[in-house]
Amino acid sequence: MRHHWQAVSRGDRGTPLADFLAAIAALPAGQLWRHNQAGDLPHTAGRISRRFIRGLTAANRGRRGFTYTHHDLTKGENLALIRQANRHGFRINVSTETEAAADRAIAAGLPAVLAVPSTETRKTWHTAQNNVVLICPAQRSDTKTCANCQLCHSRGSRVIIGFVAHGTAKRKADKAIAAAH
Repeated sequence: MRHHWQAVSRGDRGTPLADFLAAIAALPAGQLWRHNQAGDLPHTAGRISRRFIRGLTAANRGRRGFTYTHHDLTKGENLALIRQANRHGFRINVSTETEAAADRAIAAGLPAVLAVPSTETRKTWHTAQNNVVLICPAQRSDTKTCANCQLCHSRGSRVIIGFVAHGTAKRKADKAIAAAH
């Protein structure tokens, strides 16, 4: 992943926006697809790019794209752009590190996901606002994948998907989650 990121930063890799949007528009109708394996939506000083979101949302029409964002919802048009994308079928999940932040995202009418410590053993629970936290099915079972789960794209409005910190950076993630509390 690091090698790829460095190549993109140097300009050795990447796709011009128009070509990227054309590739999305060429996907079969109803196709589930995920934008960004890592990183976030393009922005300037934390303000999500209106041009990018509107282009992405239009290209996604009839398809089932989804992604995640850590962008501050109070900055610029971020909240309005994320709401608009979600209303038009491109699912932008608001990434959070606390149940309270996930509850606020849901109260704002947005889908939320929650990073939880690597030590979390619960599979499901309720937040203070009675939203349901459901640990990602791919983390609960060896048989689920994003392609056959699809919760990140389609779920009840009061369901928060929890992602347990894992992998080589789980200690770093655990510290970030603890610091958010």
